[in-house]
Amino acid sequence: MDWDLCRTFNAVAHAGSYLGAARQLRSSHPTVSREIAALEKQLGTKLFVRSDKGLVLTARGRRFHENTQAMAHAALKAEASAAATGAGARGVVKVSIGPTLANFWLMPHVGGFLRDHPHVEIQFVTHPFPVSVRKREADIVLRLHQAGDENLTGRKVARLGTGFYASSDYAARHGLPEQRGAWKDHTVIGFADKATNPELGRWSDHVTRDATVAMRCSSQADMLAAVRAGIGICVLSCIVGDAHADLVRVAPQKLTSQSDIWLLAHPDLTDQPPVRAVLEFLAARAKADRTQLRGH
Repeated sequence: MDWDLCRTFNAVAHAGSYLGAARQLRSSHPTVSREIAALEKQLGTKLFVRSDKGLVLTARGRRFHENTQAMAHAALKAEASAAATGAGARGVVKVSIGPTLANFWLMPHVGGFLRDHPHVEIQFVTHPFPVSVRKREADIVLRLHQAGDENLTGRKVARLGTGFYASSDYAARHGLPEQRGAWKDHTVIGFADKATNPELGRWSDHVTRDATVAMRCSSQADMLAAVRAGIGICVLSCIVGDAHADLVRVAPQKLTSQSDIWLLAHPDLTDQPPVRAVLEFLAARAKADRTQLRGH
């Protein structure tokens, strides 16, 4: 049995389409389609049928999927075991992390870790985010919610604070809203894509519902640029807002939100030296920086 064909089959079963599987595998739609056709010919049975929801497994496809999932789990354990045969921490570790945490918190500390672990290469995966550990898109995940359905192991390591910020120039011209009724006299920068952080988007819209929306942005980097340009008030992670002396925080005692930061990994990988080294580094860094992450 060709494992590459089974891997493609698992990707299509998960994505529900050839195109989705191609993106996941970094392949092409025609290649994925040909590989599924080859697998079906080899097995002598139809594995997928088309529906209004995309490609769905046939009865035989579902039974075959149970076996290929077990094969994927065995392949993961074999790969992890092979990575552990070297002396000490040696190898590539893929870390899925949001760009805000990567840029404003972790990156300044990575150099010290790499000097202590010269044979470990860290790959930061910030897009797309989050990724799947089960499909080996990452070995370790830092995310603002729990493990979900991937059977990951880990724990909460810190809390990420968010608040409302304005530029010093904006505050000098317009003041800051200290009471709910004062928001009607202000402009705000909202979320263009609340799906990336629905709870934060809803909180921002609720608090600023009486304000005038000057613009909406889909990335924290664009929101930061807009607020520093004096366009209006917006929600920022505290590690971002507090890092800029030209920004002031709005009602920090009242307007604050906290999200748990989870450090997670696949249980078959946590004892491998390079993964264990990165996990320990991230956990220690989060403990040391809890106040910074939570916000002043």
